[in-house]
Amino acid sequence: MNNLCRKTVQLFLLFLVTACSSLPQVIAPADPPDELYLRGVFNWWEAEEAYKLYKVSERLYTAEIELIADGQPYDFRIADADWSKGANCGYAEKETDEVVRLNRSVDADCYAINNNFKFTPKETGIYQFFIDFNDVQSPTVRIRRKK
Repeated sequence: MNNLCRKTVQLFLLFLVTACSSLPQVIAPADPPDELYLRGVFNWWEAEEAYKLYKVSERLYTAEIELIADGQPYDFRIADADWSKGANCGYAEKETDEVVRLNRSVDADCYAINNNFKFTPKETGIYQFFIDFNDVQSPTVRIRRKK
């Protein structure tokens, strides 16, 4: 390899290492967010006290709301008051996690935007929404109807 070629390769490698080291890194939190709210079409996406999630255990949160079964899906997210990265949870994969069915867990992504969950209740009633942070890197969401 001639000298010019060797210097070109060295410059390219130096550029590559420098470029990669300056890319932003997303670091997932070790603990779940402190305050979360159920936010959706049912409350104009606001962080309201009535929709604040409370801790069931160290990493499991829940909120209860009344939903009307009118055949239309309710879009929702679980997020903090500021829509912060790491605390702005919607579906992880559109094909498998966007539509939430009763008593079935779906994966959540708390860093993406515009990935709202959808839930269509079959009966009017009180529903419990859960988010489980047992695996903080991959939380899950579940809904059940309160008896």
